[in-house]
Amino acid sequence: MRLRIGMVIGAALLVAAAPAASPHEPGPHQHGVAKLQIAVDGPVLSLFLDSPLDNLLGFEHYPSTRQQTTAVGALRERLHNAGAVFVPTPAARCAATTVRLKSPVFESKPAAGAGPHADLEAEYVFRCDFPDRLRDLEVRLFDGFPGMRRIDVQVAGPRGQVAAALSAAQRTVAW
Repeated sequence: MRLRIGMVIGAALLVAAAPAASPHEPGPHQHGVAKLQIAVDGPVLSLFLDSPLDNLLGFEHYPSTRQQTTAVGALRERLHNAGAVFVPTPAARCAATTVRLKSPVFESKPAAGAGPHADLEAEYVFRCDFPDRLRDLEVRLFDGFPGMRRIDVQVAGPRGQVAAALSAAQRTVAW
């Protein structure tokens, strides 16, 4: 199934207007902008988020103060609550099954050679009871993250590909 999801995402990347490689290869680092790739494959909804840490924390380096360490912990806790960050169409009855967060700031000590511009990579997988009712996704990353100004979205699903730009005023992508 993971291979099929990868192929669906790959197809979306070829069609999308914005150049991008794959969900796990870094692209240009632009403050205020994150990338979200969505794959819908039967009952599985997969999300891949890539964002500069500045959008989420206001800094991009390994935490050096107690306040920064607290902010990193709060970020990790908030992003682990997938249903509070991403809200699939309620009628589809989707539940998060996987959350993976990757960033140098989550390590117990700074990574050797870590640069000053760190990102967050996150993977979320939802399983939906009624996938035929899955039509959209509300993204709540603008709440509490004032550094987040735009999220460039690419969707690959059973009805084709969609590209969109989300903002605080437009938080839902439909397909």
